[in-house]
Amino acid sequence: MPSATEKMLEELRWKTSPAATALYVAACRASGVAATDGMLAAALATPADALIAEIDATGLPRTELLAEITSLAAEFENNRELVTRAAARLHAAPLSSPTATRIAGAVGELEAALGGEQPNLAEELAARVRPLREQWEARGPGMLREIGRLTDEAIVPSAAEIVIVLPYAGGRGLAHPRQNRITLEGVLVHPHPQLPEPLRIAWLLAQLNSDLPRYADALPPGRSAFAFAVALAPATLAAAQEVELATCDEPALGSAFEAWGLSGSLPADAPQRVFNWWNAWLDGAATWPVAVAALERLLA
Repeated sequence: MPSATEKMLEELRWKTSPAATALYVAACRASGVAATDGMLAAALATPADALIAEIDATGLPRTELLAEITSLAAEFENNRELVTRAAARLHAAPLSSPTATRIAGAVGELEAALGGEQPNLAEELAARVRPLREQWEARGPGMLREIGRLTDEAIVPSAAEIVIVLPYAGGRGLAHPRQNRITLEGVLVHPHPQLPEPLRIAWLLAQLNSDLPRYADALPPGRSAFAFAVALAPATLAAAQEVELATCDEPALGSAFEAWGLSGSLPADAPQRVFNWWNAWLDGAATWPVAVAALERLLA
C-alpha cells in the first residue's frame, strides 16, 4: 500500500572521478557487461583483466569487491588504502600486506592505462555533469518523492552523491548503499529515449536505503539489493508517468529491465509477473518490505 507521506532528498552532491571511471570499467568486465565504447574497452582490457585476476587469487567475490573499490575510488588517492578499505567493507579477513600491494599495483596500472587513452578525461567528465544535472533538477526531485510515496517514505535517502564516470556500456550505473552514492555513466544523449536518464538516476538513488535492516532482514541474504532493484523499476516508471516523463505499463517495464541491466537475471515473463505484482501492491495492505519479499519469492 502506498505511503501517505512524502520524504525529500535534502542534499545531492555531484562529482567526477577518473579513478572511478577506470575501476568502473573493471567492474563491468567482471560482471560480463558488454562494452559499447570499443576503443575504451580495448585500451583497458589487459590491465582490467589483470586486476580481476589479482582479486580472484584472493578468493574474494570479484563483482562485490570491484563494486566497493569503485564506490570508494573518488574518496581515496592512495590505492593501497582504497583496496584495504574496500575489502574491509565486505567483512572479509584483512588482506595480507603483499596481497594488498599487488591489488593496489594493478589498480594503478589500470588508472595509468586510462590516463594514456584519455589524457583530458577530467575536463571531459566535468563537461558531462551539467546536462545530466539540469535534466535531473527539472523533474527528478519530484519523481523521487513520488517513488517514496508509492512505496515507503524510508526509501528516499536524506543525502546522496552521484559520481559521473565515462560511458562504457552506453548508459548504466551502480548503486552503493554503504556509501549513499551512485556511480553513473555520463551519457550526453538518452540511449533509450523512452526512458530518459533522470529515470535511471531516480531508480539508482531509490536503492540507496535498501540495506536498512527493515528491508534487508525481510529477504534472503544476498538477495536484498537485486530484489529492491527489480521492485523499484515499476515504482520509477509510475513516478515518471506522474511527471510526464514516461509511461508505466508492461512493455515499458520490459524496456526498463533491459536498459537498466536486470533482464539477464530475470525470467522471460518477468515484465508480466512484476507488473501484476505492482498492481497488487497498489491495491493491497502489505508493508513494502513484505511486498518485496513476496516479489523475490515470485521470481525465484
